Amino acid sequence: MVQVSYPGVYIVEKASGVRTITGVATSIAAFVGYTRKGVPDKAVAITSFADFERGYGGLDRDSPLSYAVRQFFLNGGTQALIVRVAVGHGTSAWVLENGAGDPVLEVTAASPGTWGNGLRLSVQHSGVRNPDSDFNLVVSQLQADGATLLPVETHRNLNLDANSAQYAVSVINNASALIRVARSGGLTFAEAGRAVSGEISSFPLDPTGTTIAGTLDGTTPFALLVEGGPWNSVGDLVTSTNAAIVNASLAAQLLASETGADGETGSDHLTLESLVPGESSSVTIAAGAFGSLSATIHLGLVNQGREFTGAAEHRPAVVANQIPATPGVDGTPGDGTAVVGSPSMKTGIHALLDVDLFNILSIPETFTMSALEQALVIPAATALCEARRAFYIVDAPIDSTLATIGGWANAASQSRNAATYFPAVRIVDPLDGLRPRAMAPSGTLAGVYARTDATRGVWKAPAGTDAVLNGVLDLALPVNDLENGQVNPLGVNVLRSFPAYGRVAWGARTMKGADAQADEYKYIPIRRLALFIEESLYRGTQWVVFEPNDEPLWAQIRLNIGAFMNGLFRQGAFQGRTQQEAFFVKCDKETTTQADRNLGIVNIQVGFAPLKPAEFVVLTIQQIAGDLQ
Repeated sequence: MVQVSYPGVYIVEKASGVRTITGVATSIAAFVGYTRKGVPDKAVAITSFADFERGYGGLDRDSPLSYAVRQFFLNGGTQALIVRVAVGHGTSAWVLENGAGDPVLEVTAASPGTWGNGLRLSVQHSGVRNPDSDFNLVVSQLQADGATLLPVETHRNLNLDANSAQYAVSVINNASALIRVARSGGLTFAEAGRAVSGEISSFPLDPTGTTIAGTLDGTTPFALLVEGGPWNSVGDLVTSTNAAIVNASLAAQLLASETGADGETGSDHLTLESLVPGESSSVTIAAGAFGSLSATIHLGLVNQGREFTGAAEHRPAVVANQIPATPGVDGTPGDGTAVVGSPSMKTGIHALLDVDLFNILSIPETFTMSALEQALVIPAATALCEARRAFYIVDAPIDSTLATIGGWANAASQSRNAATYFPAVRIVDPLDGLRPRAMAPSGTLAGVYARTDATRGVWKAPAGTDAVLNGVLDLALPVNDLENGQVNPLGVNVLRSFPAYGRVAWGARTMKGADAQADEYKYIPIRRLALFIEESLYRGTQWVVFEPNDEPLWAQIRLNIGAFMNGLFRQGAFQGRTQQEAFFVKCDKETTTQADRNLGIVNIQVGFAPLKPAEFVVLTIQQIAGDLQ
């Protein structure tokens, strides 16, 4: 209510109560399988096959997924998610050292695989803003001839100061498509504030002068009261610490920037050494974690201290075209267990749990899997699609025949959210001299789904003369009308070849579509339309949560959902001549009783009259009798 204070006209804006419900995408296809390149067990979005080539290496004979993705985009797909599954992979790695030979920067390829073995790293100290601490890192790619190097990334004016805007770890990891870096760590302390390793032997450490006999386990603390910090140089720290050692009557000395008795070398650490011959310690004050001794005394750049012992400690030494110290390994295609992965670890197909939305799932590797592996993968993939309101295009085994495909389909899945196609498709293989290659049809059909959704709508069956299979040279097995009639009633969709139209999808049934089951979701377009409506309304009604549960809310719900459903009706998604015949939205005191309101529940009923595909066309032809008079 407006607060009035003076005579005049007041303007009040009132909300209309209309909250637009937007339809979700219907053809985001997820592909799960083996590639030689790419981040494993992570769903990555791409919008073209060029994206796939950059991120996953393009076509690969050992990767059925690569051919399926190519077919998807060739047939009209626009958005895809790729999940790489590989077993035994390894990542190319480099260790960049400073002038003293200490590791300062650990570099790895952006993803596992032998592709990273062709990368070369160069460190430059010239042409930088601060000659004392900055460096440039150049990443080059070895070309196909095995000799030519092409610089592909140059990261300039980097340093190893964690507080700098040019901190190498932050700059490279956010900008590079080829490598990832991490600063080499120092000593890992057993506990915060303790800096004792397990190499001390018969060394008097405590201020009372008591000898600690035996080998320590790395958790025994000692304390020195060192005053004067933070220090401007390592030398000042050494001086102050040695003074504290003398005051504590310890027979030891602190050494810096030289080889200690424990054999450690370099100026990025301090070594506490016994003055008694034959006794040594590896107590090291290094760049440790938050709460460590080095943080307490503000030693090093990472602990907001200052370092003046030379620039070599803070940056990698100059190198040219350094090869990986650890070569990358592609790994091998995973078995059924690897493809399924772990829901808790979000690996395999369960990497899609981190994805906001996907509509179609393709796992081309089931095409050549054994029966046992298929029995592991297909039910898990079907369950995931049912939980995420997605649709699974199941690839039948490579050895399927007309006699076996029906029985296999009924045993493999009884899901409304899945469909299978027969036979396999044959495409031209650019990696094999353009010879035909038999492959799983799911990638091709996913593209047909996407093309049909874009041109006609999700309510149109992705089948018929419009559902041409682009890029398909031939079918693995020709199927005629009578053979088609044998498997169609079993819920198997047949791919056919017609003289005028070429290769087309000639079936639109789900794996619950066998005539004997008489399921209400026997047809693919009806099921996918229902999934589209469910997902759109699920996302579009989030605003209802915690609103006052009474008639004003119910009226808003009816208005908003009704407007969304009417929009679909006007596009031709439902049957019926009027809105009343096409759909209904009910939300009132009949659907939501007082008991429901007491429990905080609001019930919404939405019904729609789907358009069922004209699967069978019957033409009746009759002769007209002439005039008998």
